[in-house]
Amino acid sequence: LQHAIRAFLQEFKKDEAKLILKINPAYAMPQDMLRQLITKYINETGKKLYDIPEIVASYDNLTKQQLNDLYNECDVFLNPTEGEAFSLPCIEAMACGKPVITTNFGGQIDYITQQNGWLINYELHEIKHEIMYEGINWALPNLNSLKNTMKYVTIETEKVFEKGIKAIETACNYTWDNSAKKATNYLNLL
Repeated sequence: LQHAIRAFLQEFKKDEAKLILKINPAYAMPQDMLRQLITKYINETGKKLYDIPEIVASYDNLTKQQLNDLYNECDVFLNPTEGEAFSLPCIEAMACGKPVITTNFGGQIDYITQQNGWLINYELHEIKHEIMYEGINWALPNLNSLKNTMKYVTIETEKVFEKGIKAIETACNYTWDNSAKKATNYLNLL
């Protein structure tokens, strides 16, 4: 979350792009902390308030239809994560024809490629701030790689469309039915 916000505020000016944040309240920072983080990153940019691009944040629980509508409001799905197991939101966005910008680290790289999305460079860093993960290395997304990719997708809309088609094709392989069949086939091999 913080990487997406920081890169967005550094790269864009008002009316160049809009960042929509769908935040799961079970895992995220409280809203007042999010506002403080955004303010901190705005101050880092040195931009005047009238030049800040729009950021919309939602902590709401959404129905499937509302979530589908949210994905379809976007051009791309942004997920500069430090680590993921599978990342269901990435495949959901892809099922809506949205290519994904994500870190080239974690479970989502099993299905996100340069053909259906963009993989961001990273450096590994040791986790020290969360007891459960201490001593484990997570990815720190490269801010310049992220900013350049975000800017690229606002210019190369035809490429976004092409990768969106590939994203749908990929997502079709990851339906619940297909996953159940793969699991059943695997169990039959045991």
